This record gives sequence, structure tokens and C-alpha cells, in this order.
Amino acid sequence: MPPSGQTRPNQIQNKVALQSVLPFNIFESADSELLAWIRKMSVVREITTSSRLIEEGSTPDGLFVVESGSITVCTQQADRKSMTLANLEAGSLVGEMSWLEGRPAVASIDAAAGSRLLQIPIAALESVNRSDTFIGHLLYRVIAEKLALQVQGQNAWIHRVASNDQEPLRKVLVLFAELEEQDVGWLAKIGRLQRLAAGDVLLQEGDDVPNLYLLLAGEARISITEEGSWRSVGSSRRGELLGELTMLNPNAGGATANVDTLSGLELLVLEKQELIITLNADPNLAKRFYKGIASMLSQRSRDQLLSRGLAKSSLMAEKMIDDEQLGLEQLSAISSAGLRFDWLCRQFQDKEG
Repeated sequence: MPPSGQTRPNQIQNKVALQSVLPFNIFESADSELLAWIRKMSVVREITTSSRLIEEGSTPDGLFVVESGSITVCTQQADRKSMTLANLEAGSLVGEMSWLEGRPAVASIDAAAGSRLLQIPIAALESVNRSDTFIGHLLYRVIAEKLALQVQGQNAWIHRVASNDQEPLRKVLVLFAELEEQDVGWLAKIGRLQRLAAGDVLLQEGDDVPNLYLLLAGEARISITEEGSWRSVGSSRRGELLGELTMLNPNAGGATANVDTLSGLELLVLEKQELIITLNADPNLAKRFYKGIASMLSQRSRDQLLSRGLAKSSLMAEKMIDDEQLGLEQLSAISSAGLRFDWLCRQFQDKEG
């Protein structure tokens, strides 16, 4: 036990987790057309007594938007005690991770008495996913924006509190699984190759980040600045993406970490402004792109919690699922994504060769 008067690690983590939540308000972020669709399709939930909306480890029956009142997000630790991750107010969105990934919820959601929520049924979400390109691209974009803020908040919490664990970033194959061949061809057309030698710095905290960076070869070191020195908190390797958080959150204040390389890097550089202009003009491409980015960020958020011994009920629920049910479809999609990524790498190797 810690000496009297000192705070236990879990209490420290709990405090920092709450402080690190970055505000997201769907009523401010979403387009008017999406908000109109949400109000049309949703079931209104008036909460008269404190109620659990989502149980960790279960499969939610929809997404929830807080119209008024508040909700609490909590998860189970290794000792089975509950840990509060966030207290959220009007404009918050929850339940999207399970829907995107088809996996159990990583947290329980409790609504306070007097709250009013909009529940978007799974059937409405799946209908949009299948056949409504316009609403679909707006929905996936706002979910990606929400998850970017969530991951940014988790990074601040984990990197400042945790030990020196090396945390790999989420591979971009999740994004490529959603893209089509013509989409990857377009990336090859607009991208350019950048090489960094050992010791070179790509980004420093606070730098403007005008590009997305897709790692084609080598390893990047991810560090944060503490008392004037860089402390390594992770690494990024071939097939991983950098810069997506600032693309989805222009108010992020620049790069959230330092990025350099000890061994050299090859990167595909994609100018964000050109990406955004094209995505705004092509809802079909935008729907695929934002769905892929949202899925990638969702998995990264989940992995961060699991790697810290949290979301234990969710982990146990997944272990009970038959491996064969976990998705030949998903395996096929990832395999195809790998082939697309390899093709993209060859285009630049051929150009440079």
C-alpha cells in the first residue's frame, strides 16, 4: 500500500482520465442534414431514474446521442473494480465502437436521471451503411472526428501516467480494407515519396501538420516532451498512418507528439488539403475513407484500454465467441487490404527505381 496521504495509481489514472477527455458535441460538429436524419430515425429515451444504457461486454442495440442531461462511462479493471473513464454531457455520442467493429462494448454507459437521449437503432445504421451514400459519409465523418478526440485524450492520459511501455499504432490495413482499387490508385496519383535518414525529425510537438504520412518502410519513434527532453512512448512501422488526428481535429494545436527515426524511413506523403477537397466532392469515396479511418481509430482506442488491463468484461465476452464466428469476411477484407497496400508500395519503389 502507498504511504498515508499518497494517491494510489488507479486513483491517479482515474483523475487523469477524466481530465484528458476532450469535448465533442455532435450538435456543433454534424451537418444539418445528418442531424435531421438522426432526429427522424431515433427513438427518444426519457430517463426518469438513473439507468444503464450499455453493459460492458454486451452488444449495444444502437448508438446514443445525449440531447440533455449527462452520462457516465466506466470500465472494469483487472481487479474487477469499476473505473470511471468520463462524465459526458449534451452532444455526446456513445456506442459507435461496437457498431463499427462488430465487437462487445468496452465500457458501460449510465444515464443520469432527468437525461434525454436519442437512440439510433442498428437497423437504421445498417440501412445507411448499405445504401445511403450521402448520410453515410456524413455519419462516418462525424464518428471519425469524435474518435480522433477520444484517442487524443487517451494518448494524453496514457502517455503521461503509464510507464515506458512501447505502444504500436494501429495498422492502416483497417483503412485499406474499406477502400476500393480505384481509391488506392488515386492515393498513388496524388502522393509523393519522402525519405528520412537515421536521426532525422519528421515532426515536433506543436508543429503544423499539413500532410498525412503513410509509412512504407522503416520505423518511426513517437515521443513526448517532458522537462525539455523527449521520452519515447511508442513506435510506428510499415503500414501505419500518422497525422490523421490533426486532420480530423483542426483545433488540435499541431502535432501531438514528436516523430523521428533511428533507422531511416520511407513515407508516402498525402497533402491534407487536397484530400479534403476530393473527399468533399465525392461522397462515395468519403464514405469509404471515413469509415476506414473511424474503424482504425476505434480499434486503437480499444487496444489502448485492453493493454492497460481495462475493459476486462469486454475481453472475456470476446473469448467466449467461437473463433470461426470472428469473421472469414474480416480476414478476407484484411487480406485484400494487404494486397492493395503492397501494390501501392510497388508504385513508388518502381518510380524511384
